[in-house]
Amino acid sequence: MAAPIGNNYWQFRNKHGRDFKYTPEAFWDEAVKYFDWISERVWNKKEAIKSGDLAGTIMDVPTSTPMSIESFCLFADIDRKTFDNYESNSNGYEDFFHITTRIRGVIESQQFEGATVGAYNPNIIARKLGLKDQTDITSGGDKIQSAPSAIRIDIVKPNED
Repeated sequence: MAAPIGNNYWQFRNKHGRDFKYTPEAFWDEAVKYFDWISERVWNKKEAIKSGDLAGTIMDVPTSTPMSIESFCLFADIDRKTFDNYESNSNGYEDFFHITTRIRGVIESQQFEGATVGAYNPNIIARKLGLKDQTDITSGGDKIQSAPSAIRIDIVKPNED
């Protein structure tokens, strides 16, 4: 049987919505577990030996795994949208803001430092972090004027006097 139309049953609830999967403290603890886990995870990069008797031979070179918000969300078993909500500092997520800011800082720092020392591809990390080298070679810093999208030409019949 459905609830009658116009009922007030919702007003008898103590709270609305479901509970958070983590408290802010538990969320930070999960992040620390992720940092430990990812630091022990090693990828093998294929590189050719450049000189000596084995020149040209392909070897596995161990390299660390870059951290990312996406892999943290998978590790913590939350959706990326949940992380973004925690980071929004609004609508009940205020307690998570300083935690998500710190998590993002650790991850972006590890990505940047890894790219700086050559452990990760600098182009990919720069794109991921939103870094860009911008040079204006066309306008000398002046605002670029766009061309008009249409030109109107009126054809006028000459007077026949």
